[in-house]
Amino acid sequence: MTLRMVAGRPIAEDAEDLRHWLSSLTGCPSVTRAVLATCEEPVHDEPLTWFYVEADAQAGVARRRCLGCGRTRHLLDSEEHWTAPHMWQCPGCGQSIAEVAVGLHEADDRVEWVVVAARCVECGMISGLTDVLVDRLPLDEVLSRI
Repeated sequence: MTLRMVAGRPIAEDAEDLRHWLSSLTGCPSVTRAVLATCEEPVHDEPLTWFYVEADAQAGVARRRCLGCGRTRHLLDSEEHWTAPHMWQCPGCGQSIAEVAVGLHEADDRVEWVVVAARCVECGMISGLTDVLVDRLPLDEVLSRI
C-alpha cells in the first residue's frame, strides 16, 4: 500500500489504495466490501476503469461515464433523483478523469450504506463523492447497479 497524505489530502498510487482508503473510513458505518467500478461493455478488450464522474453529495446521487465507450451508468436509483451536478474535477490538479470505487456496509448479504470515492488518474488524490443509506438491499442487486 502506498497511500499517503499531502497537505491533509489522501494520495493513492493505484485503485487498490482507493479501495483500502474506503475500507479504513471512520466516523461512519464500516465498509465491509470495496468494489472498483469497471466498464465491461463488449467493445472493450478488457474491463476499463477510467471514468468521468458526476456526483451530488447532498442528494446522494452519482453517475460515471466510461472514458473508452461513453457508456453512462447511474449509481442505484440516481437517475430517478438526478440533480445535474457538475462533472468532478480533482481538487489538486484539475484533472477530470478518475478511477471510481464504491464501498458497501453489508450485513447478512444485505447492503445498508453505500459510499462512492474517486482517485485522480493524474496526481492520485482521493475525493469522497457521495454516500447514501439504503434499505437493506440484496448485495447482488446493489453490485449490479453500481
